[in-house]
Amino acid sequence: MLFLIKGDLLTLNKNADILYQSAVVVNNNLIQDIGDYSAMIEQYPMAQIIDCSSMMVMPGFVNPHYHGALVSTRGVGADTGVPPLYSRNIPQGVLLTEEECDMFNILGYVEALRAGNTCIGSNYIQSEKSIQALADLGLRGVISERIHNVDFFRIPEHLYLLDEEAQYKTLSKNVELIENWHGKANGRITCHFGPHAPDTCTTPFLEDIISLAKKYDVGITTHLAQSNMEVEEIQRRDGLTPVQLYNELGILGPKTVAAHCIHLTEADQELLANTNTSVAHVPEGNLKKGDVAPISSLEEKGVNVAICTDSMSASMFESMRFGMAVHRLSSGRRTEPAPRHLVEMATLNGAKALGMAEEIGSIEIGKKADLIAVKKEKYHLTPIISPYGTLVHSAQATDVEHVWIDGEWRVKDGKVLGIDEAELCSHIQKLANQCWGRYS
Repeated sequence: MLFLIKGDLLTLNKNADILYQSAVVVNNNLIQDIGDYSAMIEQYPMAQIIDCSSMMVMPGFVNPHYHGALVSTRGVGADTGVPPLYSRNIPQGVLLTEEECDMFNILGYVEALRAGNTCIGSNYIQSEKSIQALADLGLRGVISERIHNVDFFRIPEHLYLLDEEAQYKTLSKNVELIENWHGKANGRITCHFGPHAPDTCTTPFLEDIISLAKKYDVGITTHLAQSNMEVEEIQRRDGLTPVQLYNELGILGPKTVAAHCIHLTEADQELLANTNTSVAHVPEGNLKKGDVAPISSLEEKGVNVAICTDSMSASMFESMRFGMAVHRLSSGRRTEPAPRHLVEMATLNGAKALGMAEEIGSIEIGKKADLIAVKKEKYHLTPIISPYGTLVHSAQATDVEHVWIDGEWRVKDGKVLGIDEAELCSHIQKLANQCWGRYS
């Protein structure tokens, strides 16, 4: 199918960054051409015209680290004082049935798609169950199972106790995920191994995981240097920082996405840079816990930093806004990071982190047609003087009007195609009431 999208193009291509009243030509799942609208309709008279002249057309968000099912803790999880996965008192993780986890994941995926995420790095449990829904929605995804062999629920007591059953189950599930899904859904679904964190996986277990990642030739999604407790445990256990441990084991590298990276020494930052490890930055989640990652310093050293939403929200607009505010405050640089750079961190940098920079993350000829259109004619977006500035300072996830992934229309006129929003939300509310009722 050949179609032409007319609008203001925010290409994220440094050679032609903002193209007003232009057009992108899509042929099947690829971007075939870009240019002035009048020239494009002359050159492609048979193309179907999609009029987005009242919109900003840009690459879809690439969200490299996302726990969709943790919508189950929305509005509560950030106020518990401990990460939700360490708590027996809220419905999450192994405290949910497979069916409950699946439904919360589905809501998380639908929310991500509606918010303009065209590619997500999804990491949670029971992935094999919900991945079909992700594929059916048309999302592009890099999926991993949360792997660990330490009892999460004893960690708040500063006890790291071996859980051999979890070790076997989580690793087996990740292997099954890779064998059944890697490269499926016309290549939209790929897989990683997902060791949860250095302190929740013993060192020999981490060695097994990296060996399997090499065998299957897949990447790694992990949490790294996310808490003082983690840093203290790895120092006690291995005599190293978490980053040093991962480096010694060969986990760091261009195929690894490390989330959070808050508690880093200068030497840690250099290791991340020298190994070309990408950092999935969680500005909103970190700040709500009172944490700030050294993002400016990491970028100065050459680390690829991509913005993600992590959990309880899929709005990359909010993540960009939090990222701008917290790093201007912490660095003392009142105009940095600039809005355009934040949008790049939410698109092209995410694509780099997931090894897809040649395929997605910008509007360029030959790349996949993963595009979104943001409606301009809204009170809170008017007037638009700087498109990037407006997106970062003022836009909301509900301003996304259309989403195309692989050239297929997936959100149209603000509606996720094939989904009854009211019915899904009603069902999830009832489910959440039941799940939370178990703890009242």
